[in-house]
Amino acid sequence: MNRSRFVAAGLVLGASVWMLGAPGCNDAAQTPAIANSQSVEADVRALLDRWIRAFETRDLDGVRSVLATDKRFVWLEDGESRYQSPDAVVAALASFPPALSFSHAISASKVVPISDRAAWVHLAAKTEIRQGDQVVSAFPSVVLMLVERDQETWRIVAAHSSTPKAQGRPPA
Repeated sequence: MNRSRFVAAGLVLGASVWMLGAPGCNDAAQTPAIANSQSVEADVRALLDRWIRAFETRDLDGVRSVLATDKRFVWLEDGESRYQSPDAVVAALASFPPALSFSHAISASKVVPISDRAAWVHLAAKTEIRQGDQVVSAFPSVVLMLVERDQETWRIVAAHSSTPKAQGRPPA
């Protein structure tokens, strides 16, 4: 197993173990009921909208506000740990030249409520980076997120984004 796959497998295993250790999640009979899965889904979709809007407008405080503030936060890209704190995400966004603008188009998404306070999110998106009217970079991505409601709002606790593999290309 190559290193990227090992790291990605570790993230999924770690998140699963974390969820199993959460109060009420270590026994199927104790798994908390989801009082209103439609409400969870609506809240999580609002979180995604806030995340995209903050990123596209370069609202650094807004970006920081959608990310978990504790030590569990991690964002992986293509299986590699890229950002280990909200400050690292904000610093990366701030490092782009001001003349560049970003847009994100979500083409598919699925929210899977785990409880009233946690959900998995899977989405497919296309990101464009522009300088004026010229597209300088465009790429598709798939993203898997673990989101959680804290005392204030929903936040992204962990995420993994990757570029879809080209059709017909053998696995690494």
